[in-house]
Parts: sequence; structure tokens; C-alpha cells
Amino acid sequence: MESSGKRTRGPNRSRPWSRNPDDSVSVLRLALDTSDALPRSRIEAMFEGAYQIQRALKRGARASARAYWAAHHERAVDPAATRERLGLTRTKLEHAGYAHLDAAPHLRRHVTKALAMHLADAVWSGTERHLFRDATGNRHGLPRVGRWRDFTRLPGRARSHTKPTKWETFRLHGSLAGHRAAYTSAAGELVQPRRLHAIEPGDGISWWTYDGPLVVVFSGLGDGTLVLPVRLPTAPCNQPILDHHLADPTRWHKIDLVRYPAPQARGGWRYEAHLMVLTTPYVSPAAASRRATAAIATMDRRAGIDVNVSNVTVASHDTGRDVRVSRIARDGGAAERDRSRRRRDRRRQRELDRSRRAMNRAQYQLSKRQQKRARRRQAAGLPAVEVIPMGPRVTRADGVPVQSYRRDHTSKSFLRNLKAAAADAASSAQARRDRARAIAAKVVATHGYQLVVEDTSVAAWSRAWGTSVAAFSPSTLVAAIDREARAVAVLAGAAGGALRASTRTTALSQHCPCGARVDKRLADRVHRCAACGLVGDRDAVAAVLASFVLLGRRGEPSSARVDYDAAAHALPAIRRALCPYQGWQDTLSESTDLSARDGSFIAWRTSTPDVVRRVARRTVGTASCSTRDETGARQTTPDRARVRTDMFLKYSPLRGYLRDKS
Repeated sequence: MESSGKRTRGPNRSRPWSRNPDDSVSVLRLALDTSDALPRSRIEAMFEGAYQIQRALKRGARASARAYWAAHHERAVDPAATRERLGLTRTKLEHAGYAHLDAAPHLRRHVTKALAMHLADAVWSGTERHLFRDATGNRHGLPRVGRWRDFTRLPGRARSHTKPTKWETFRLHGSLAGHRAAYTSAAGELVQPRRLHAIEPGDGISWWTYDGPLVVVFSGLGDGTLVLPVRLPTAPCNQPILDHHLADPTRWHKIDLVRYPAPQARGGWRYEAHLMVLTTPYVSPAAASRRATAAIATMDRRAGIDVNVSNVTVASHDTGRDVRVSRIARDGGAAERDRSRRRRDRRRQRELDRSRRAMNRAQYQLSKRQQKRARRRQAAGLPAVEVIPMGPRVTRADGVPVQSYRRDHTSKSFLRNLKAAAADAASSAQARRDRARAIAAKVVATHGYQLVVEDTSVAAWSRAWGTSVAAFSPSTLVAAIDREARAVAVLAGAAGGALRASTRTTALSQHCPCGARVDKRLADRVHRCAACGLVGDRDAVAAVLASFVLLGRRGEPSSARVDYDAAAHALPAIRRALCPYQGWQDTLSESTDLSARDGSFIAWRTSTPDVVRRVARRTVGTASCSTRDETGARQTTPDRARVRTDMFLKYSPLRGYLRDKS
């Protein structure tokens, strides 16, 4: 058979590389040095150009989606063809991004077609969730255009793991060893200057063979290659994390460029490169040892969680024995810090509102007091005084502002305060996550990795108790407990986590462990059962009942039911955990109690109730309760209050019950 002459390349018969969805991935945040004015201006221009392209793509996708839902007859015949005609496909959106970039040649200096394609893919992800239903049968709303200051991420492209020199957008060059060699002092410490020096490969050396300090490189721009030096953390505790993620460059997978508002930084933004690494997340040796110990020690424990607005109660048992109850609540220091932060936020919001009103006086009306003053001056023949209007916004007849807020003129101080507010909010959120992670480690180590929590909506509570929910953030705490429990369950080789139980089939707060129905209002915080005589904290009883919940089908809250037979069999142990002072022979002494109060964020429930704040003694007499030291002009002396240990029953809800028992 004769050849046809010219030979062309056929289809690629090799199997393309794809990441296994079951493999673990980890993300490492790398700070970028933008102290030099030229790289900082280029990266700011890159974000500005990418935002313009994404905004145009989202506007087009919104218009096409509206047209798709309006074409009833055409969509009923062939919905795929309708989406193809309207450009509601990934390929069509990518070509639309190319067209927007070609129509604006000035953007080619800062944005490449590869970046435009990734922006189009991100827009398609939101549009796809709107067009098609998810696993729960719900659709998301139309993709929103968003504001300029909310545009904080430039998506990157995953590298090719079959060709070693193929990165389409952001690339990470260099090595961890080369970075440490360049910035290690004579004393052997990793020291990086305030302004990292410019990094370029040497003569005859390309970026692909570069082995110096780490840099993020973006090629293909009209103004040349953009090089951003990487600043690594220098603390000794962070070095194992860097070794875990950066030691093997073949596992580097993808880089996204992210910016955060930072009023103290030059330009008002802080830039980071989020490196996705094909490896498991880093776990410190101490955490791994703690989880391994918890996996063995709490293998047979079952725990329940009762979530409240301002506290979370956890109870667990070992096949009906050794009932433990813990309560997590804010201490006085955390409450004081929250009050200080709220006062600071209110002052900042007043400053922002005053600045907006001063720059857009025509969009606001005078307040009643200002109008009254203006009428008095007019009646007295005095000239009008220029004031900042403190009245409502100028609106149309339907209540919509005449001018949208995004079109208002803002000052530099306004933008600076706005970024400061965003930075403080991000810092507070990170602190809450760190605190929840530390508490979750203690909870799982004490109560085990098999937990049950009521299937409630914490977001619905915000309408009634918004401030308290935001300050305590119970959903963040429960999510951290669930993650820690799942990590321990993996080591134990069993199923774990915080499973959801429906409130309709369990009604934990309205039942007693003996099985009797005990109706309580929301204001009733003490559980009193007339059938078995159990008296205890309402949240603690609900958490104990949650530990006896069984699920017929894992992952379906409606299949949950309470094993009242096992709970009734464990009623003596439950009674000792909830009310240890009902029987003097079972009272725990101060030295053998579960844990002492240390004033930390997590308060472990001890044998003495929180309202008493002292340890019951066999011998009734006087005991000292320490109070805070009082400071003054003289030397500080501790003030001790003498109280009677048996006088707490006068104000206790258990007084009547104990009198009847005696």
C-alpha cells in the first residue's frame, strides 16, 4: 500500500493523565513580596484586567441564562441545542473570553488568553450550578457580577504531569533547599530581608533549570515575564510544614493568585500564591500521637452533642458506663474581647457612614433636627449652614435608592477603613477557627469519634440571636469536631464523625433517659422528670440522650431513634454524672473530679454544678471562695469571702426535690 505523501499527526493514543479523586490534596499559602513598585503595579493591573473580563463574561452568562429560561418551546424540544445557540457551554464561554480579550488590546499587556480561559471556566462553574440541579435536586441562582473589592482570586491552570516543562499560567520555580541556602544567616537561622532582592536566572540558565530561591513566574505578557519572589515563614515550627509540601517538586500541581485587603501594606493589598500539592495535609507528630491514642482509648464510646446559642454540651458513655459530660462556653475574657471588638466595629461603621455621607451629600436627606435648625435660621434671616446630612437616603417611590451605593464617590480614608474592617473580620474568623480546632481535639480525645448531633439550622437562630450566635459560632465548633472525629476514625479503621439526627423522630430536649415525655418550654433550663426523679441541666440531659441515638441508615437524619432501653439501663450512671451530690456516697472529691476550672475557653463539667462554684463537703461548715484581687494604692491583698456550703440550696431549683427525698 502506497503512502499518501504528506504525513500528519494522528490522535494521541496515550491515556491522558488525571488525578485520582480519592487521593488527598493539600494547599500551602505562600506570601509574595510586592514591596517593589513595578511588580506591584503590574500585579494590580493584572487583577484589574481579569476583573473586567470576568465581569463581561458574567453579564453575558446572566443574559443568556434569562433567554434560556424564556425560550419555553425551544427548550422543551431540545434543551442542549438551545444552550449551544445561546452560548451556555464551557467552550462557548471560553471563546467569549477570547473575544473580549481581542476586543480590548490594551488588556493583553496584563492578561493572557490562558488566564481568560480559566476565568471563563470559573464563570461556567457558577452558571452550570444554575442551569442543572445538584444531588439534592436544587439549583443555585444566577451568577452575580460582584464588586471590584470582592474580586480576590485569579484561577490558575494545573500543570502537566506528563511534560515536565508545561505550566500554562502561574508557575513555581526554584527549590526549598536553594531558598534556605540563599537566606540562611551565619548563625544557621532562616532570615529574609524586608525587601527581597530581584531574582532572575543566570546567563545561559532558563527557568526550567533554575534552582535558587522560590519565585512565582507568569510568562506570555506584553510587558514581559512577571516574577514575584516568595517569602517563606521563618519560625522553626513551620519548617516541617514546608518540608512536607515543598520537598518534592513533582507533586506541585496548581497555583492560584489571591489577594487580601491589608491597610498597612503598600497598595492596600497583600498577595499570596496558593499552591495545591498532591499530598496529604500535614499532621504534626503530637497531633498524630494524640489521635492514635484517642482511636484506641475511645473505641467503644458513643457521644452526643447538644448545640445551643451560647454553649455546646457534649456527653458520652462506654456501653452505658462511665458517663462523661462537658460544657463548652465562652469565659469572661472572651466575652470582654468580643465587646471590645464590637465597640471598635461600631466606631468604624460610624466613620464609614459619615465619610460616605460627606462625599455624597446630594444622595441623603437632612435629619429632623437638621431640618428644624435650618427652618430656625431661615426664619431669623441667617444664611444656611453647610452640614453633612444625617437623614435617610434619597429613594424613589418604591423605596429603591435613586443612586446605587456602588456609584457613590468614596475617599481614600473610606477605602482604607473598609479594608481594615475586612482584615479585622478575617482575623477574627481565623481566631475562631483556631480556637475551635483546639477545642475539637480535646473533645474527641475525651468523648471519642462517634458522635450524634441534632439536625438543626444554626443560621435560622441568627434571626433571633444574631449577636450571640456570631460571638460563639457553634456551627464552626461542631464542624471542627466533625473533622477531628473523622480523622481519628480513619486511624481506628471505623466510621466516625458527627452524624445528624432529626428532631422530629428524637425530640431529645422533651424526653427523659427513662423514656418518659417531659415537656419543656425554651425558658425552662432545668430538666425534672416526675417518673424517675431525674433532675439535671436541660442541655446535659439532651446531650446524654443524643449519645444513645441509633441511625437506621447512616447519613439520613430521619432514620434516627433513641434507644430508651439502653438509656434506662444506664440511668444510675447518668444520675451520678448529672447530679453527683444527690448521694453522698457517690460524691467525687475535688482531687478525683474530671477536671478543674482553669478559666479557659472550654469549661469541663465537674461534679459540682456551675451555679454553685464550690465543692460539696461531707462536713457542713464554712468554706472559702476566692474572688479577684482588688488593686489600689496599697499592696494588693487577696479578698476572701466566707460562705456556708449548705446555703446554696436556698436558691437552688433542687431544694424542693432534696427536701422531699430526705
